[in-house]
Amino acid sequence: MSQRVTVPWQSDMQLAGKLVLSAAALLLLTLAYRFYKSRSAPSSPGGSTLAADACGETERRENTAQDGEVVASLRRRQVFGGGAWQGGGNARVSALEPRQVLARRDRCLPVGKEEERGEPGGSGDLAEMLSGEEGSGHGHGIAENPQLQLPMEGFGAPLPANTPPASPRLELVAGANFFQMSPPAPDTLLDLGNCYEVLCMAKAEKLSHLQEAAYKVMSDNYLQVLRTPSIYGRLNARERELILQRRMKGKMCVTVADISTQDPDLHASRLCYYDDGGDRWYHLCHMPPEAVSQGCAMCSMFNYLFVVAGCEGSGRAQRPSKRVFCYDPLTNIWREICSLNQARPHCKLVALDGCLYAIGGECLYTVERYDPRQDRWTFTAPLPHDTFAVAHTATVCDGEIYVTGGTLRYVLLRYAARRDSWIVSPAGGSKDRTAEMVSTKGFIYRFDLNRSMGIGVYRCGAKAKLWYECATYPMPYPSCFQCAVVGGLVHCIGRRFHLRFLADHISPRFGTKELQPFPSPRGSLLPAVLVLPQGGMEQVQV
Repeated sequence: MSQRVTVPWQSDMQLAGKLVLSAAALLLLTLAYRFYKSRSAPSSPGGSTLAADACGETERRENTAQDGEVVASLRRRQVFGGGAWQGGGNARVSALEPRQVLARRDRCLPVGKEEERGEPGGSGDLAEMLSGEEGSGHGHGIAENPQLQLPMEGFGAPLPANTPPASPRLELVAGANFFQMSPPAPDTLLDLGNCYEVLCMAKAEKLSHLQEAAYKVMSDNYLQVLRTPSIYGRLNARERELILQRRMKGKMCVTVADISTQDPDLHASRLCYYDDGGDRWYHLCHMPPEAVSQGCAMCSMFNYLFVVAGCEGSGRAQRPSKRVFCYDPLTNIWREICSLNQARPHCKLVALDGCLYAIGGECLYTVERYDPRQDRWTFTAPLPHDTFAVAHTATVCDGEIYVTGGTLRYVLLRYAARRDSWIVSPAGGSKDRTAEMVSTKGFIYRFDLNRSMGIGVYRCGAKAKLWYECATYPMPYPSCFQCAVVGGLVHCIGRRFHLRFLADHISPRFGTKELQPFPSPRGSLLPAVLVLPQGGMEQVQV
């Protein structure tokens, strides 16, 4: 049987090979451990942390520069009035695009931090947001991410619950030189708080439709604009004339207030207008109970209807009132304005040079003037010789106020506003009772009542001051009436008749046809003239 014999030199070689393999394995293990330790070791204070700080400083500088440009752009286009253009609680404007922010943060991440995505607002959030936005199309936009939003001054105020739907929404995109008009939304409003700033931006961007919207707001709220220096004081002369002319667009109509103080019905007093094309009367609106009083006075100015209260209440509870109201036919809204300094029932109310004048009243010889820009009544020169003016008539011609009739039966008073003084002159013509006095085309027309002859009309030139009879209308026992002037036509409106007088320069005369009288009058009839928007009034024949 054979046996294997081990030579001594072979045993030594096997031992040496084992040692070499062991050393190589130990070296590889050491290198692997050192490499692992070098990969997992924290950044040194002077190494990557400094690089990250430097990159962060660069990012902050870029953010500051770009945000400064965006804020400056926003301030140049800032809309005036926090509660005017309202877009809800998240009405904000994006300053940076998400992709720009993502690129900037990726450019500034230090070595070894690419995989860290735990910080809020980091590039991981942005990447996720962008991927979600591209995949779904909604849910991850600017409005849902506050870190991408830059608030604007004056935006984001809560909207009142009763705010009506309003005009088109204006959106200003930060960093862009354009406007975007969105469809009308219930959470936006163009009003007096922002209309001027919107007008300025619309003119700068040449948006004519937006300019018209701003002018319309100013025109529809003309009295409020007059009282707001920040709006009216910054408009030029052409714009002031423009917004006033817009109020006069429409059809000029005779409007009659039927004021009933005896009927307890809240809707007994009404405002109606006359359609001369169809010879019909139409209902305009009901008068509020506060504006209904005995002995009140009425006139129109700036296409507003002003009513000065007389005596409120009835019987022993009746008291003189200082209250004054105005009606806007464009918005169909009644408002109360500044009260008189003195209650003056049965006064006369006229408009001159953009101001109202309340003349006389029961046991009063004083006169008050209302300035709509100040919303205040002030006393002017009183009637001369302490003359009481009751049941009188008044009109304006050639920049002056003329008063006669009633207790001033044989006297004609003339007031010059520039001198704030009254001039007394005799009233020519007949000594009959004067029912009404109006002016048109540079002439004053006085309508006198004669029990046997009817109505006599006397005319006087504003410069010649010479009275003469120009027309008559036979009517036995004529009743009192009042007049309203539309162009060259004078409408004489009483409780039982409606006449039209042509104030022709050569041949003034009454019309041959008697017009439709006011239907079923319930109280005193006070006529005035208003311009009603065509096609926008609901016609209800009365």
